[in-house]
Amino acid sequence: MAQPAPLKKVFAIILLVVFLFNVGGYYIVFWGISFGLDQRLNSRLDANQYDEDETVELKIPMTLPYPIKSNGFERVDGKFEHNGEFFKLVKHKLQNDTLYVVCIRDHDTRSLVSTFNTYVKNTLGLTNTNKKALNFLSKLIKDYFSEDNVKVDRWSGSIADLVFADSPDLFLQIEMPVHAPPPRS
Repeated sequence: MAQPAPLKKVFAIILLVVFLFNVGGYYIVFWGISFGLDQRLNSRLDANQYDEDETVELKIPMTLPYPIKSNGFERVDGKFEHNGEFFKLVKHKLQNDTLYVVCIRDHDTRSLVSTFNTYVKNTLGLTNTNKKALNFLSKLIKDYFSEDNVKVDRWSGSIADLVFADSPDLFLQIEMPVHAPPPRS
């Protein structure tokens, strides 16, 4: 009869791991996979193991007060997203008044982000009907719950406090503070 207790502990640990993964562990897994993909792509770029056909060259005009003499391209590290495409910076050079940036499309990161977004949507159960319900609920909450202290800037330069009727101390207060001088007519 000594075996059921360790079996319960193992089962409890498994359930705890599944719970923690659902709470936010998938983001840690996503971060780890993304870090591994970045390291692999960086090592490939450092060793110049890519085709020139894979690259995209950006020409960015710059105005500088002094002329720049460049020694050619320098290796850079960075990434950005544009219109759903992910790019990894390869090299750059500054020549006269133009910055030349060479980057490569990162297909692995694009597929990882798309998989992650699909997983999150499926996990949270966000369908079109659920999005409509959340939108309606947020509008409903905004109608019935408001901020207690709202300030309005008037065109004349003074500031007015909007006080709502649910403030019981409004009716007990005899003096109202003036935060700015009255506007000149």
